[in-house]
This record gives sequence, structure tokens and C-alpha cells, in this order.
Amino acid sequence: MKSLLFIGGTGFLGQSFFDYLNKDKLNNFILSNIIIVSRKKKKIKSKIKINYITKSISNIKSIPITDYVIYAANSTNNLENLKGIYNFINLLNSDHKKTKILFTSSGAVYGPRKIKKKMNECDKVDFYKINKFSNYKKEYAKSKIIMEKELFKLSKKGFKISIARLFTFIGKKILINKNFAITNLIHQAKNNNSKFISLKDDREVYRGYMNADDLTRWLLAILIKTNKKFNIYNVGSDEVISIEKLAELISKIYNKKIFKKTKNYRKKNKDIDYYVPSISKARHKLNLNLNYKIKKSLSELLNNNIDC
Repeated sequence: MKSLLFIGGTGFLGQSFFDYLNKDKLNNFILSNIIIVSRKKKKIKSKIKINYITKSISNIKSIPITDYVIYAANSTNNLENLKGIYNFINLLNSDHKKTKILFTSSGAVYGPRKIKKKMNECDKVDFYKINKFSNYKKEYAKSKIIMEKELFKLSKKGFKISIARLFTFIGKKILINKNFAITNLIHQAKNNNSKFISLKDDREVYRGYMNADDLTRWLLAILIKTNKKFNIYNVGSDEVISIEKLAELISKIYNKKIFKKTKNYRKKNKDIDYYVPSISKARHKLNLNLNYKIKKSLSELLNNNIDC
């Protein structure tokens, strides 16, 4: 019987984790207790006992001893994110060296990619690449790199750390976040006052959408199976789909047309935004695979069949 400390366990990742847990998909991994650290206590359906610490990780005064930690706290305030990880690290002591810690980072640490090449864990990660971001992603990615480096230092002191660089996801709880492209497309499709789904971006945008069940299964495998002091794994789908193609799949279900707002949409040599991971390391080292492809995930999410 194992115990888990889930820091930031009430967002998309946390809710997807409990959906997975309630489907009895944990197999031989038996949890007896889950402690959630969150600013607010949310009602979560769980077959396993939950205890709450209703505080920000930035202000918590002690870290309970558990077998596992999933650190998934993620504020829109990047300074708050850094404050949280520093506080977490400072509160760890020698008793926590037996704990396996999983930190959820982001594929954004690789920087923007303008070519159709999947991101690999061996790719160089540095601030120079991050500076090529032109929006809020720059500071977000910088904070993730800093946090990864601090955790690497921690591993050198004997702590067991794994880094999961998360990419793009799909699942029931994804609709709670309106900032995602897929969420925006679905909300447009469900809008009865419009016959169109609008595409605003001049760029060729490519993503790989990992199903929430695959996400949780992979995170647990990384958390449980890895034994080195420091591990980094990409977590996402390597099935490439353009946002235009994704919009077409969704529009087919809702019988809507695609409307491309920009004049230069058909312009040759458009900018490319390619955000797709290589997941060969997880496949090879942990024998992980994907149970869902995008059409199956969309069918489940929208309760409809999509012709292949």
C-alpha cells in the first residue's frame, strides 16, 4: 500500500488522474492514501481516501513523507511557480530521499520549432531558444527550465527525481481550459449561432494530442518504474495532426464549414509551429505505447463516430 502527495491536483491533470483511478485502471499499483496540496479544496470523486492541504505550495510549512510525489502545480504567475518550487525543495529533508518525485515540466523548454522535426529529450535546452518565443510562453518556458535545473541539483544530493515534459492533450476535462486550440474549436462547433468554425492563424500549426488516460498511465509508469536519480521523458503523442485537419474532423461532426479569416492563409512558405514530441525513449526504456489515436479520442470526447 503506497501513499501519494499530489501538488496541484485539482486542474486538468489532477482531474484526469482521478478519472483514470476511478476506472480501476491502476492494476497492481495500490494506493492507500492521497494528499492533495491546492489553494482551494475541490470536490473530487475518488475511490481512494483523499486528504487536503489547502494552501499554495509557496506557503506550505512542511512536506509530508509519502512514497510518491507528483508536482503538478502550475500558476499563470511564473514568479509564483518559481517561489513554489524553491519552497518545496527547501522543505525536503533526508527522510524524503526514499520518495520518488515526478515533476511536470513542459515541451515548451525546447523553444519554438519552425521545422517539421519532433522534439527529443537529447535536444539542447537553453534560454537562447526560449527567447525566440514572442508571447507569454517565453517566461513560462524559462521558469520550467529553471525549475528543471533546480531539481537536477536536488538529484545530485540523493533525491529521486523524474521530469515529465508534457505536450498537448485531449480528454473530458480539457474543456475546462478555454485557452487550448482544441477547446476553442469545440466551443465554436457547439455554438448554435454560427455555421462556421474560424481559423485565424496564418501559420501551419501541428500538434500531437495524447489522450488523458494515456497521460495518466504514462505518468504513473515514469513515477513507479524509473530508478535512476534523475530522468527526463517526453509525455505526449507523436501522431501528427495539423490544426486545420483537427478543425475539419470537428466540423464534420457538427456539420459546420471552415472559415479562414486571414487573407494570407494560402500563402506559400508560411511560418510553421511544430509542437510534437519524439517518444521513442519512453517506448524503449519503459515499454510505453499509445492506446488512443486522435480520431478515437475525439469520438469519445464528442460522443460521436468519426469516419476514418
